[in-house]
Amino acid sequence: MDVLSDVLKVVRLSGAVFFTTEFTSPWAVASPASSALTPSLSPRAECFSMFHVLTQGACWVNVKGEPAVQMKVGDVLVVPHGDEHVLSSDPSLKPTPMEEILHKIPTPGMPPVVHGSGGEVTRLVCGFLHCDQKFDPLFSTLPRLLFVRTSQADVVIKSANTDSSGAHVPLHTGMWLNTTVYYLIQEAGAHRPGNQSIMARLTELMFVEVLRQYMQKISSDQKGWLAGLKDPQVSRALTMMHSEPARNWTVDDLAHGAGVSRSGLADRFTELIGESPIHYLASWRMHLAKQLLSEGALSAGEVALRVGYESEYAFNRAFKRHVGEPPATWRKKAAHTPTS
Repeated sequence: MDVLSDVLKVVRLSGAVFFTTEFTSPWAVASPASSALTPSLSPRAECFSMFHVLTQGACWVNVKGEPAVQMKVGDVLVVPHGDEHVLSSDPSLKPTPMEEILHKIPTPGMPPVVHGSGGEVTRLVCGFLHCDQKFDPLFSTLPRLLFVRTSQADVVIKSANTDSSGAHVPLHTGMWLNTTVYYLIQEAGAHRPGNQSIMARLTELMFVEVLRQYMQKISSDQKGWLAGLKDPQVSRALTMMHSEPARNWTVDDLAHGAGVSRSGLADRFTELIGESPIHYLASWRMHLAKQLLSEGALSAGEVALRVGYESEYAFNRAFKRHVGEPPATWRKKAAHTPTS
């Protein structure tokens, strides 16, 4: 069982290219927070991240409370939590709100959004990644910015708590990520049939690779779900639960499979993940239940059995406690909510 892939499949990670830009200096644009975009772009999404790929020129990026970052050609910026941010030719400029220059999503073919004062040209490919469900154990531990400098074959994570000194953490990416970004840029300028679909898939691949590289460089004293995937015992426990989510797991069962004492697993799991193994399992079952309910092929009773509940009644109670409404009500709302 590949736990990361399992999570991204269940929460339905999707990527899409929103627009391309042609900004001429001096220019500055304020991109709104994802909460302002979600209702119009993906009403069903619970998690919404943004990205920018610089294809020509230069660009500064500012997120409130963080130092400005200068992008170079080929660089990628991912804003995992969808924070409001400013893109500019000079960080001292007053930005124009994006909604003033982007009145609607461009028609197919991605004609560029043009803005600026006629000087040096900067081109970007901008888009978003969203999930139907927000998996808090993963997303809550990501920094505010994931900065990919492919020209130097590293990933720089900029966050106030990246490490004890607050310094950048370089992550080696290698040719795989560079190639993905290269093809994303090529497709953005090609306007060939199917390129929107290809770019969406490339975006998803890019995001997963950045997550993998970030996880590899997590230090031994960091906590969070990705740190748990690196820990031998916690990772085994996670793998067992994701492999058989309907099984009536006990901490003793998980500890035995992980090769550690019951108390050792319980303490280490809670320290890294932030909750007990059994509480994590209960939450993960609800993510699975929401996926199955939204697909519509199974009855509530069948979903209950798939996620480890012996009766529909017990499942209904657990679902309402976790989600806030009964499965039937949630399913009806999900069915009537457009995907985009």
